[in-house]
Amino acid sequence: MVYKVVFHINLPDEGALNRALGNVANLLKGIGDKEHDVVVLLNGQSVSLIAGDNSLPFQVRITELHRQGVHFKTCRNSLKKAEVDPASLPPEFDIVPAGIIAIIELQNDGFAYVKP
Repeated sequence: MVYKVVFHINLPDEGALNRALGNVANLLKGIGDKEHDVVVLLNGQSVSLIAGDNSLPFQVRITELHRQGVHFKTCRNSLKKAEVDPASLPPEFDIVPAGIIAIIELQNDGFAYVKP
């Protein structure tokens, strides 16, 4: 069994992002060496949480989870709407054209959906 899950954050809520990062860490600890494909996807207003210095409170955890194979993604449409420069994002983040399409595709590929 492969543990496939997408954690979705769409509001500028630091608590939700912290909960998601904690959920991911707990998941990885719980499954040990079992195969996993974990995605944390930010879209909507949540992109402000990872823009520039706003990402600093989360950076250590993001880096550590990324080293453990967690994929971080954000939405190009949301970045444009919020006027966030993609260059200001943490390097662990990949940009997808549309967050909602990425979520649908992940769910169609068998990913569980978690909204912390």
